[in-house]
Amino acid sequence: MISVDIRTAIISIIIGYIVYKLAKFYTRVYQLPPGPIPVPLLGSIFHLKGTKDHWTDEFNKYTHKYGNIFTFWLSGDPIVVINDIDLGKELFRKNDVASRWQIYFYIVGADYGHTWEALRRVGHSAVQKYSASDKLVLLAKDCVEQTVKLMVDNEGLNKPFVATNYIYQMFFNILSTSAFGKSYEMNNKEYKQLKYVMKDFIRENSMKFMILQVLPVARYAFKGMADKQERIMNEMVDMLKNKFVKHYEDFDESSQRDFCDALISAKNDALRDGKESAPYLTDDNLALTIFDLFFAGTDTSQQTFQWLLLFLCYYPEMQQKLRQEIESQIGDRMPTHEDRNRCHYVMAFIAESMRFRNVVPMSPLHKTVVQTKIGDYTVPKDTAVTLYHHNILNNPKYWENPNKLIPERFLGSDGQYMTSHNKAFIPFGVGRRVCLGEKLAIADLFLVLVSFLQSTQQYDIVLAQHSGIDPDPNIADTINPKPYQIKLVQKSRQTTR
Repeated sequence: MISVDIRTAIISIIIGYIVYKLAKFYTRVYQLPPGPIPVPLLGSIFHLKGTKDHWTDEFNKYTHKYGNIFTFWLSGDPIVVINDIDLGKELFRKNDVASRWQIYFYIVGADYGHTWEALRRVGHSAVQKYSASDKLVLLAKDCVEQTVKLMVDNEGLNKPFVATNYIYQMFFNILSTSAFGKSYEMNNKEYKQLKYVMKDFIRENSMKFMILQVLPVARYAFKGMADKQERIMNEMVDMLKNKFVKHYEDFDESSQRDFCDALISAKNDALRDGKESAPYLTDDNLALTIFDLFFAGTDTSQQTFQWLLLFLCYYPEMQQKLRQEIESQIGDRMPTHEDRNRCHYVMAFIAESMRFRNVVPMSPLHKTVVQTKIGDYTVPKDTAVTLYHHNILNNPKYWENPNKLIPERFLGSDGQYMTSHNKAFIPFGVGRRVCLGEKLAIADLFLVLVSFLQSTQQYDIVLAQHSGIDPDPNIADTINPKPYQIKLVQKSRQTTR
C-alpha cells in the first residue's frame, strides 16, 4: 500500500509537471503575435466551434481585434496570419519563409531548395507555353460546346437544374487534356474515381486534412480517415505516374501535345546541355509536377467559374454587357488569346469576381527556415506563416465598397482593362510561391467564359430563384457558392441575332 507521503509526492510531481508544461506553452504563446487564446492540445480551434459564421468571418474579427498580424493555434502549433499586403509582399519574397509545411501537392508543398527550384522552373515554362497555345483555345471551345449541349439535352429549356457537375466535368477535361492528353465522359469509371478523390473526399474532410498537415500526431485521432487519405492519394499519384511514363512511348519533340510532353522535353534539354537542374528532373518528380497542376488547378478553376456563372445570373445587366462586348469584338468566331486585349469588360468581370469571392481565402502554409522578423515580432524557426488573402481582397483600406461586385474598378478612365492592378489584387498569392498555374487559370477562365456566352447566345441564363450569394457558411478550406439552380430560357426571335 502506497503511503500518504509517497502519494502526495507523486501528485506533487504530476502537478509540477503540468504547471511546467503549461508555463512553457504559454511562454511560447506570449512570445508570438497576439491572437485568440489557445489551450493545450486544442489550440485556438475551439473558438470556431459552434459559430454559425464561416471561418473567414471569425478571422476577420481577429483582424479587427489584433491588427495586421495575429496567431492562430492548431493544437500546439502556431500559425502566424498576415493581413497587410505590404508586409506580406516584403516577407514572402524572402527565402526566410520560402519553405512549406509538407502537403500532398509536390511543388506547392515542397521545401525550398534545388529540387523545388528545378521543378518550379520547368513547370513554369510548360505552363507559359501551353497557356499561350492555340491548342488550349481549341480545347476550351470544344469542351464548352460539349458541356452546353449536354445541359440542353439532359435538362431541357426553362427547367431549373444544378450546373455544378457539368462545370466540374468541363474544367476537369480541360485540365486532364492539358496535363496528360485525355478527356472523360461523366459515366467513365476512372473519371468517377478521380472526381471522388479530388472533389468529394477532400472537401468532406478538408478541416481534418488541414489539422493533419500542421499536426501529424493528429492522425491517431483520425486514423481511419488518415489511412484512407494516404491510400487514395498514393493510388492517384501512381496512376498519373503511369500516364506520364507512357508518354515516352510516342513522344515527339517536334509535336508537344500536353504538359507531359513539355516536361519530357525540358528533361531532355537539361540532360543534353548538362544543366545543374538535370539530376532533379526525375520521372517521379516530373510526374508529381503534373499531379500538382492537374489536382490543384481543376478544383479552384471550376469553383471560380461557379461564381462567374452565379454572378451572370444574379446581375443580368452584367450578363448583357458581357454579351454585347463579345458580340462587338469577337462575334461568332473562335476567341483567341489576343482577344483579351480587346474584351476589357470581360477581363474586368473575371478579375473582380476573383477579388469579390476568391476561392482560396488563405495562402498555403509557409514555414520560417530561420528565426524571422515579422513586423514588430520575432518569429522562431519552423513556424507556420500564411497570408490572409480574403481579408486583403475585401479590405476597405485597399478597395472602395469592397462588399460590392464592381467590374469597373478594374477599368481605367478610357474603359480599358488595367493590367497594372491594385497592389492588393492577390488571388494567386505573392512572392516566390505565387501560384504556378496563374497564367493558365486566367487563359482558361477567359476562353471558357467567352465560349460559354457564345454557345448560349440564343438563351438567357437566369437563376431559378433569386437567392443570396453569400459564401457557404460551412467551415472549409475554400469559399464556395451556396447551391443554386439556373435555367436556360429561349430568347424570342426579336432578341436573337
